[in-house]
Amino acid sequence: MATIEQRANGTWRAKIRKKGYPSLSASFDTKADAQRWAAEIEGDMSRKRFVDTREAESTTLAEALERYEREVSKQKKGARQELTRIKTWSDSKYGSKSLAELRSSDLADYRDARLAEGISTNTVRLSLALISHLYTVAIKDWGIEGLSNPVAKLRMPKGSRERDRRPTSAELDGLLKAAAAIHHELPVVIEIAIETAMRRSELLTLRREHIKGKHALLEDTKNGSRRLVPLSLRARALIESLPARIDGSVFSLAPHSVSQYFLRACRVAKVDDLHFHDMRHEGTSRLFEKGLSIMEVASITGHKTMSMLKRYTHLCPDALADKLG
Repeated sequence: MATIEQRANGTWRAKIRKKGYPSLSASFDTKADAQRWAAEIEGDMSRKRFVDTREAESTTLAEALERYEREVSKQKKGARQELTRIKTWSDSKYGSKSLAELRSSDLADYRDARLAEGISTNTVRLSLALISHLYTVAIKDWGIEGLSNPVAKLRMPKGSRERDRRPTSAELDGLLKAAAAIHHELPVVIEIAIETAMRRSELLTLRREHIKGKHALLEDTKNGSRRLVPLSLRARALIESLPARIDGSVFSLAPHSVSQYFLRACRVAKVDDLHFHDMRHEGTSRLFEKGLSIMEVASITGHKTMSMLKRYTHLCPDALADKLG
């Protein structure tokens, strides 16, 4: 049986001690409330339905995210971007809420507020995906009882329209000319990105020892799979045009520098709405236009599924018309 006692300040405390369960206590304004709570808890224990929610109720979102950052995020390739999302959540008004307290309605308010601020739907979806995975880890790996994933009940924002931006020949010519004036390696980086459809990080971490005749060996890719990327005659000529470096790297440029220089070159060349990642998009589309099959293209680009590959593939309608005759 529970012990009910009145405290000096006039409140009532209920204490429950039952073999096989943690000791529990709670304070209430009235004796009736204390008795009602004790009866409910003891009933759940008797029916084997009791769930200890104390850890879920005492762990704030910010505290859980701190542990998630330490145990999960640091093992990911996209750790830096995820750490930014973690800080945003921790510093928000939701950071002080407990894991048990956070509701799908809270996340719906967050979703709507961020979209109203002009934040892209993809950014909002990634932020919510972080919270969803946090709850999955808390439930499965950390064993925190009494939790349900609030994101599972949430209507996610619809994905933004897929980019279909491909540069014209004139735009590329102007871009390469502007790039050469900014840094001598930049036009080579741009052209090889198109020739190989490599990601920025894969391209700029390339070393001379990775070049094996007609292909490049990528040991560490975004999705963690080892990949062999065939090098066209043009790609091999571009690599050979660069002087050998003492440190063995093919390029001296850092990934963030390439992104900044690329945007600067676009401004100089008066090319609007073009990102460096669009070069991978362009390269992938060109592979299809050369007649390669889906499996052949996937083996080059490293895409795991057709849906992922389709996001980067917008074939030139004129080229398709020529095939039709």
